[in-house]
Amino acid sequence: MMRNPMLSIEKYFDSVRQNRLYFYILFLMLPWFVPLIGYLMWGNLYFTDLKVFAGGSLINLILCLFANQINQKTALFIAGIYPEAHQTVYRVTFWFTIYSVVNVIILYLVLKVYDYIGLFGYSLNDEHLSWSVIALLGGSLIGTGLSELAYTFMQWKTNQSELQEMEQRQLQSELELVKQQVNPHFLFNCLNSLSVLISEAPVTAEKFVDEMSQVYRYLLTVNSQDWENNLVSLEEEIRFVRSYIYLLEIRFEEGIDIKLQTADLYQIGQMVPLTLQTLIDNAIRHNVVSAEHPLKISIKTTATGQLEVRNNLQKRAVRMPLNNAGLGTLISRYKLLFNQAGTIQVKEDETSFTVLLPLIYT
Repeated sequence: MMRNPMLSIEKYFDSVRQNRLYFYILFLMLPWFVPLIGYLMWGNLYFTDLKVFAGGSLINLILCLFANQINQKTALFIAGIYPEAHQTVYRVTFWFTIYSVVNVIILYLVLKVYDYIGLFGYSLNDEHLSWSVIALLGGSLIGTGLSELAYTFMQWKTNQSELQEMEQRQLQSELELVKQQVNPHFLFNCLNSLSVLISEAPVTAEKFVDEMSQVYRYLLTVNSQDWENNLVSLEEEIRFVRSYIYLLEIRFEEGIDIKLQTADLYQIGQMVPLTLQTLIDNAIRHNVVSAEHPLKISIKTTATGQLEVRNNLQKRAVRMPLNNAGLGTLISRYKLLFNQAGTIQVKEDETSFTVLLPLIYT
């Protein structure tokens, strides 16, 4: 069964496009290598006769692409034998040796065919053959260097991808740890507050249960697997955090004062779910919260469309568990999701602790 040559050429270019770097290297070499071979074969006639220039270039280009296909398969085979970074010398030596041998054999067979059919008046002689072999060895040497450069770059990209995957897995583990430690603790405190309210303030207890259900409905939604990489609007997060603040105010009474000042203009800004809960919990965890020394937290949008969370600084004498796990995980998550666009700024002075984070607008 005859193979369609056009399908073969298309398949070849598909294989080249799978790796852009090899694609760029190929078309970096061909514009000068094909004319050089043509000149060595036909001399000045190559540049003065349009028929020789066009026909000879086309035929030589096809043969170069064929040779490059063999070289690529050879490169993959040798890279599989010597894949490590410290094996560069072995890789380069074998690449150059095999490139040279294969390419010289192809060149010799092609020139014999050209001579046999008298392609555009070509006649094989020792001088033409010698210069063609020298040019081919030089091209093989350059190809070897570029192959090593491409291989090193691909290894670096692979290492970076693996490192990023490891960071994401580590971050996910940290997130799960924070969920497991914070949520039961919060539930325990809520139930304690509720048990007191049921006997002392039944009406408030009913509202407390409603707000608590709102909080846990939101927590269950954003903690599900389908929401691992999803964002929420500032409006949704504020709606949740109002219920969360109500529970905290019942628990701490006059010991906590949280103010919300977010402009309507920025309500559509996107953010990581539970950001505000994490920052509020971080402030409570590291500061004294009492009626004599109330913890004051302000949450507001800035003129540049960012979100600022600030609390007065009154550090606990005894360090609480979890340290900065919640805040540290939040910073890492923003960085992974948004790169530099998601950088969180943390500022601390003698009287206040401030976290400035971006709102993402899509």
